[in-house]
Amino acid sequence: MKKILSFTDYYWPGYKAGGTIRAFMNQVDYLKEDFEFFIVTRDTDYTETVPYTDVVKNQWTHPEPNVHIYYVSADAQKTGLFRKLIAEVDHDVVYIHLLFGFWFSILPLVLAKIHGSKTIIVAAHGVLGHGALGVKPGRKKVFLSAMKLTGFYRGTIFHSVTDHETVDIRTHIGPKTKIREARELPRKVSTVPVRGQKTEGELKIVTIARISPEKNQLFALEILKGCTKNKIQYDLVGPVHDENYWSLCKTVIESMPPNVRVTYRGSINSELIPGELQQYDLMLLPTTGENFGHTILESFMAGCPVIISDQTPWKKLAQAGIGLDIPLKDPDVFRAGIEHFAALGPVDFEVYSDKAYKFAWDYCANPEMLGENRNLFE
Repeated sequence: MKKILSFTDYYWPGYKAGGTIRAFMNQVDYLKEDFEFFIVTRDTDYTETVPYTDVVKNQWTHPEPNVHIYYVSADAQKTGLFRKLIAEVDHDVVYIHLLFGFWFSILPLVLAKIHGSKTIIVAAHGVLGHGALGVKPGRKKVFLSAMKLTGFYRGTIFHSVTDHETVDIRTHIGPKTKIREARELPRKVSTVPVRGQKTEGELKIVTIARISPEKNQLFALEILKGCTKNKIQYDLVGPVHDENYWSLCKTVIESMPPNVRVTYRGSINSELIPGELQQYDLMLLPTTGENFGHTILESFMAGCPVIISDQTPWKKLAQAGIGLDIPLKDPDVFRAGIEHFAALGPVDFEVYSDKAYKFAWDYCANPEMLGENRNLFE
């Protein structure tokens, strides 16, 4: 059985980093019978400074068969420790998540090369997409230019999850970059969603994402500000990543018309998301770019249609009868879509809900995705 030594800033029991954690947790969940995973991560969640209280720090733990986790405390983050971990685990593959962090991305890659690790794979997790690179672009541009100039990623394999991401990697890392494509695996969900009946003329909407410019909550709020025909409840769920951006959002929230009520619910544990989504009629995500969009698929699993931007892999949703994917240059189309769903009665809405669940079920049953992820490490 091959051994995968992985470095990631955040992992279980964390959940606030969203799709990055979810993608890797799903992958481990599906592949732990085929590979043995050794995961090195922080002892804190995303945006948190207080460590987890229910994990053992600075030593290998064994929470389930073929899964070992090493939670590194802040005071133990030293080059010597990471060099020791790479040397003591007899690994076949080093699997690194993201590009821009030092301790769990750049340093492990340098040390793995020095150690002579046979295979090094880097999962970009969408950070090379246009939307992600638009946040703090100056520092990222300098970093990528330096990596290109020095050949830092020479000999490294990149994990891409879409054809579009493959183009992004070749553009920003180099045209000859070695790439293996493997689609992200969905959460394992086997239960049929239990939903309440929708009320005609009302709509319960949710966005589950960190509060940041690339997730585009401000755009969503501006859209809803112009919705005047129906009663709308809009809930924002996720950690505040950018306080200045959140201040702008709150200003718009304060000027909402009386028929639109907005509530910020903070973060919720990712394990609760499938059940939470069943409480809503619609998931709204006008993102500037998603590599995959786990909450989009999980919305379908919950029988919850979506209205999203066209900057995700999920396309032709209107044709499938499960939602809308709309260019960001068309805010009026977003608004019309929201009013359309709000006006639906329970019978018409149930058609959308049933199609969404069936779409998710068919997608998750695709055996090719599992084969792609096995091949990633073979």
